Amino acid sequence: MVSAEWPLENLVGVLDIFEGKAVHAIAGERAKYRSVGVCDGDPVLLVRHYCRLGVRSFYIADLDSICGQPVQEVLLHELASEIEGDLLVDTGWSGAESESAIDGICRLVESHASIGLIAATETARSPLMLDRLLEHVAAERVWLGLDFRGGDLLVSRHLREHGFSPDSRVGAALNAMIRDGEIVGDRTNREFCVDCSLWLDHATSLGMNGVVVLDIAAVGQKFGPVTGRMCSDIKKSHPHLTIWSGGGIRDASDAMQLVQQGCDRCLVATALQGHP
Repeated sequence: MVSAEWPLENLVGVLDIFEGKAVHAIAGERAKYRSVGVCDGDPVLLVRHYCRLGVRSFYIADLDSICGQPVQEVLLHELASEIEGDLLVDTGWSGAESESAIDGICRLVESHASIGLIAATETARSPLMLDRLLEHVAAERVWLGLDFRGGDLLVSRHLREHGFSPDSRVGAALNAMIRDGEIVGDRTNREFCVDCSLWLDHATSLGMNGVVVLDIAAVGQKFGPVTGRMCSDIKKSHPHLTIWSGGGIRDASDAMQLVQQGCDRCLVATALQGHP
């Protein structure tokens, strides 16, 4: 068990899996990720390590599929079988998946009642791509992922290739037009949404109940949580949403701070993996 000060009921053990190994994520610089030492890179052993500490909820990022490779379906099934509590999995949903890839995702969800799928801004091509996922998976099993880097919304490569960013003139003007109702219902323009509030509004309109808020620049850095304000703002505007967040967590007080700011579950990796 971890120290009694940790809010165990609010903790989420994080696994980043790459080519079958559990790796230590640092600031989203995936080329620099190395195997987690406490389990010698074995993801199953890392789940068991978290469980011995008293952690029951889990978040798994499949870095292979997030980077465009096939989903690590066999490994994800194995890990899900080890977990008794809630589990969220990020498979890098983009909305452009093949039917065979979608079939694999559906098998994963259907086989494990505790699994929720994340559709995140880093990989989903637009809010409309949430609609496609919900054609195959029930809304209550799908979570919106809001990815940030240094406080700026991290959008998919598809949007970056079109020159859109949260602070671009074109992106800002388009978001303003959507908010003001000038192009409501225009699916083409909605594909270029770079405003997290519009993602949230679309997700909730579809009946989704959960959101994961991550600032990738803080992951693995242990300099304290940076997403508290975002969690607080989201909770105020969408009080019914369940929020999971993390990044930069050093100790129990950091976790408690994030919970007090509106985060329902706090994602922790480095501080529970024994990294200095």
